[in-house]
Amino acid sequence: MATKVLVKECQYAEFKQSWQDEYLKWICAFANTEGGSLFVGVDDKGYALFMQGRTWDSVPVPGISTKELDHGALKLFREKAVESQRLDKKAAGVSVQNLLQNLRCTEGCLLTRAAMMCFHPDPERWVTGAYIKIGFFATEADILYQDEIHGPLLIQVERAMDLIFTKYMKALVSYEGINRQERFFFPPDAFRELLLNAVVHKDYTETTPIQIKIYSDRIWMWNPGNMPEEVKVKDLFKKHVSKPRNPNIANVFFKSGYVESWGRGYYNIELACEETDSKLPKPKAEFGGLTVECRASDQYKELASKWNIGGVNPPINPPINPPINLPINLPINLPINSTQKVLLNLLQENNSYTYDKLADKMQKTRETIRENLKKLQELGLIRRVGARKNGHWEIVEK
Repeated sequence: MATKVLVKECQYAEFKQSWQDEYLKWICAFANTEGGSLFVGVDDKGYALFMQGRTWDSVPVPGISTKELDHGALKLFREKAVESQRLDKKAAGVSVQNLLQNLRCTEGCLLTRAAMMCFHPDPERWVTGAYIKIGFFATEADILYQDEIHGPLLIQVERAMDLIFTKYMKALVSYEGINRQERFFFPPDAFRELLLNAVVHKDYTETTPIQIKIYSDRIWMWNPGNMPEEVKVKDLFKKHVSKPRNPNIANVFFKSGYVESWGRGYYNIELACEETDSKLPKPKAEFGGLTVECRASDQYKELASKWNIGGVNPPINPPINPPINLPINLPINLPINSTQKVLLNLLQENNSYTYDKLADKMQKTRETIRENLKKLQELGLIRRVGARKNGHWEIVEK
């Protein structure tokens, strides 16, 4: 049943189905006379209009033309979309109006909030708090310096990543033979995924920005917006559905190649952490949003201690590499990570271990175990023998 406003339209009350800037004249007229009320979203009979099936980012924004959009953001989108093969050159090279229509960022002749947020140079004209705030802290109470990142969302991500990994985080250098290795205390690829999640899933009806606190050995990030009921924080590193709060903004980021549409963001984070032997971030639902804490790896702490970098405490229990009884004839310099080394060790211990058993022993996800075993198979270091249920693993001697 439709809801009726408890007033009647008269000289002191006006009903309008949608907002237009010209209605500012009505407000001025009310202010200069005996006062009155302007009801937006109400039809002539006094019934409130409800937008069924609408998301926040699909609402049209009057008064914005394609000429006002940021050319740099549009250029970045086109380049990334072609580079990631989400769009071909022909589809990416159409007019701005057609491009936005194809991205479902228009309604009739109007641009939607998704278009405004992703491509307008100043989305904060309409949405307070649509920016990223970054600060470097010596302690919880002692901030040393800070920055704010404004502009189109696509540009915000690039600027924030560049600023964080040049100004805010120190890359420590080590050498493996003659190869120079740079190590941040948290891998950039993993943090990019976390930042993209924050930008795409932020509740933009909240007026507070995304906040990133950086310390000498950890990052803490918060973005406003509760998790969808279908996805629990404890399940983020498991297989889960993709349920974006802002599906049209998410689609722009997907077509640009920044994100995937299958709920694999945290899986990609886990892979990036595995490849660099970094600690997994710890997400937590609190303060009306989602916080994520990323702590420095033990390897980073050891390097920081070696180079006497202030503010980074060495690991309490320095990591001890587990004994790996590798087959005698394997090459000395194996192109494998520590997870794969431990897998080889466990398979020597018991070659009948299942994915689930290995995941339980290593405190990893089943998907991580599967990917690493697949890599070992591709390298020719192991092979699967026998049926799927009753088979076993065999380590290959070379």
